[in-house]
Amino acid sequence: MSKDIEVASRYANALLSVAKENDALDTYAAQLTEIKKAFTAQPDFIKLLDNPTFTIEQKKSLVDSVIAGLDEKLKNFISLLIDRAREDYLLAIIDVYQQYVNDIHGVADAEVYSVIPLSEKEQETLSNAFAKKMNKNKLNIHNHIDPSLLGGVKVVIGNRIYDDTIKTKLKDMERQIKA
Repeated sequence: MSKDIEVASRYANALLSVAKENDALDTYAAQLTEIKKAFTAQPDFIKLLDNPTFTIEQKKSLVDSVIAGLDEKLKNFISLLIDRAREDYLLAIIDVYQQYVNDIHGVADAEVYSVIPLSEKEQETLSNAFAKKMNKNKLNIHNHIDPSLLGGVKVVIGNRIYDDTIKTKLKDMERQIKA
């Protein structure tokens, strides 16, 4: 496990414990999603936090301007990250926390690649079929368009790949012919 993931996992686990104690799993998840959106929309903001010329108090003030409406315990958590010079792990911590919450709720994310956008009904059908296969209650489908697939779909859930695309079938046929 890389150091970044290890550090992010420790902090995400601690935050998860606080969220469980305060019955705020989903509240924190929603607020963390908003923080991530705000930070990723302004990449320079993260660079400012990494700037060694800023004092801890300046960093806290900068972050407070972005997270003004958050739960107090969540604000304290982010303040703790700044105190311990771990603010550069915040986005990774958010990702790990979201994964923990998804695991608790039996939810997984699925990246689905297709030639054309999938309809809501097609996404629901895929979600139901793969949720059963993965022993999950629900799959969040993220549809990506890739014309190079020629047809069919490729589903990526975690480290599992289910590839039923024409492109892959043609490559398989080519390998068999050459063999």
